[in-house]
This record gives sequence, C-alpha cells and structure tokens, in this order.
Amino acid sequence: MTTIVQEKARLDAALIRTQARFVELRSAAGPDPVFSEFAASEIAIELDLSCGAAAAQLKLAHTVTCRLPATLAALAAGAIDLGRARAVADATDSLSQVHATAVEEKVLARGGRASHTLFRQALRRAVLAVDPDGAQRRHEKQRRERQVRIGPLDDGMAELWAFLPAADAQAAYQHIDALARCAGAPDDPRSMDERRADVLTDLLLGRHHDYEPVHIEIGVIVPADTLLGLTDAPGELAGHGPIPAGLARDLACAANATWRRILTDPVDGSLLDVSRRRFPSAALARHVQTRDRTCRFPSCRKPAAACDLDHVQPHADGGTTDPANLLTLCRRHHRMKHKGNWLVDLAGSRGSVTWTSPEKRVHHTSPEPYIDCIPNPEPELDPPPF
Repeated sequence: MTTIVQEKARLDAALIRTQARFVELRSAAGPDPVFSEFAASEIAIELDLSCGAAAAQLKLAHTVTCRLPATLAALAAGAIDLGRARAVADATDSLSQVHATAVEEKVLARGGRASHTLFRQALRRAVLAVDPDGAQRRHEKQRRERQVRIGPLDDGMAELWAFLPAADAQAAYQHIDALARCAGAPDDPRSMDERRADVLTDLLLGRHHDYEPVHIEIGVIVPADTLLGLTDAPGELAGHGPIPAGLARDLACAANATWRRILTDPVDGSLLDVSRRRFPSAALARHVQTRDRTCRFPSCRKPAAACDLDHVQPHADGGTTDPANLLTLCRRHHRMKHKGNWLVDLAGSRGSVTWTSPEKRVHHTSPEPYIDCIPNPEPELDPPPF
C-alpha cells in the first residue's frame, strides 16, 4: 500500500523532472551557471519563494537528473524522501561523476536508514571510502576554515558558534558535559543544558569555581590496515561518525592514546567483539555502546555513552546479560519501552532490532557497520591457450 510519505516523494520526483526540463529550456551559454540569470525569478514567483530558494531548487533538479539518476528513481519509488535526495546531492557535489555514482549506489543499496542523520552519516562514510585522497584534501581545507562567530538573538540573548575539527569539538563538549554533571548539588534547580552553558561561560571568562578535574575519552575506530598505512579506508570518531584515514591515524597514534581491540565481521562490517579488561560489566557495556553508537529507537540520536543499558527480555524474567539481550536506550525511550506498549525484538548479538508500535506498525533498525566492506572480486582466470 502506498503511504502518504511515498506519494509525496513521487510528487517531489515529478516536480524535479519538471524543473530539470525548465533548466534545459533556460540554459545559459556556459556550464556555470547551468541556467540563465533570470530563470530562478520565474520559479520564485510561481512557488512564492525567494530567488535564492528557487535557484537552489533548480540546481538540485539539474544535479539529480543529470548526475544522480538512481537517486531520482529511488525518490520516485518512495524509497527515500526529498531531504535524503538533497543529502545525496550535497555529499557528492565535489566528487567526480564516477565517484558520485559509486557513493550513490553504495548508500542506496541499504535504503533510506531510520533517520536523516543516519543517512547523512552513511553518505559521509561512502564518500570517504570511494575518494580517500579527496577526503583528506577536503578535511585539510575545512580545517583552515575553523572559526568562532557570534550573532544576536531576541530577549537579550546571543548565539556563540564555533566551527572546529571534529575531534576537538567532541573533546570540548565531553569536558563541558563532565564538569556540568559534577558541578550541581542534589538540590541544584538548573537543568543540564543550563549547567553546561554556565560551565562554558565560566571556562571562557576565567571564572574559577574549583571545578574538579574530570576524565574524558574520545573513541576512534581505525581498521588495522588503515593504521598501518596499507589502505586509506576511513576511520570512525565516536559520537561523530566517519573521518578521513589520515585524521584517524593521527588520533590513534597520539601520545596519550590508549588502545583497545575491536573485531568486526570481514563480510559485512558488523561488530563482533570489543576487548575486555578486568571488570566484565564495564567491558560488556563498552561492547554494546560501541555496537549501538546511539539510542536504538528509530530516529533517536542520543549518544550511546549517555544512554541506559536495557535488557530486552527483563533480567527478572530470565533475560541474560549479554550482547544478544542488551540495547542502549535513552531515558525517554527506555521508559517508553516499558510503559508505552511497544514491543522490542533483538535478533542476536549484532544488534538488529524490530520495534512494533501500539498500532502494530513495524520498524526495523540495524547499527551501521564500522567498515565499508567491499566483496572480494572473482579471481581472474588465465586466458585459454589459443
């Protein structure tokens, strides 16, 4: 049965084809710009858009139609929505046609994912896999663009914004978060967001409140062959997603790095094991958090490290404490699982989950693999002797 979402996707695909045809009719003399100077104004007045928004629609229509036909077909079939189609266009904008096609095929093969965030992470992972050299150049270019900005807001407030390398941003946030969790007394009326904001302000303005030193840990997953420099397969930064191979090597080889073995399946990249230290409970928690990455409710992006570790089958009912019966769930969805009449089924230790809503609607989620596996090609046979 066609859903409303699928029908809207079909109509969006039809509009894209129509706008692409309009671009053909209003083509410019050269390849840049693709369409004439005043083409966007015609679209803007018909759709009640600004000229900038209309120009963005025309550019997307031209890109998807000419460079990403599989994306357009998936949109027309309702397999993805317009936001995901736009994400493919954005992710592949700086790639060659060959690389753009490879990224498109790799990501669409697994569908639209459970959320736009997961879909964009899959795109970033695919871009790094198919164009590792370009990925490193783009990272170095973006790093040179790091900056801090401020903007006024209403009611006497302002926005302080920073554009930073991912590892630095993750470490800074973890530091702020850890200090905020330690700073409040039991009767502190402030929310965690308020406490984080106060900690950040105190640190930047040099207000010393005798904050206790805190330990922070940034997880970096690097394939062994990448670490040895044999390939440029991308790494992973916990809480962020895929990162270029060169950055992963730099982080893994830093002076204060601590190593932990993570085994993944060579066929599909799913997590098999995280090396354990002395205390099994802590090691098991690390294993499940590493596998799940985030809260496992579809579309929730709460980092796994900040989630509860939940028994799918309650421990009191005989549920085991192992990866085949544990999920990371944020507090809201943990409570919802137990009190909201949702059914949850975990299919084995690799983390594939089926959620069934009170209305009996079924949603399937699986953790993204850590390694973008490519099947081994068929061996080449010697040509016949004639």
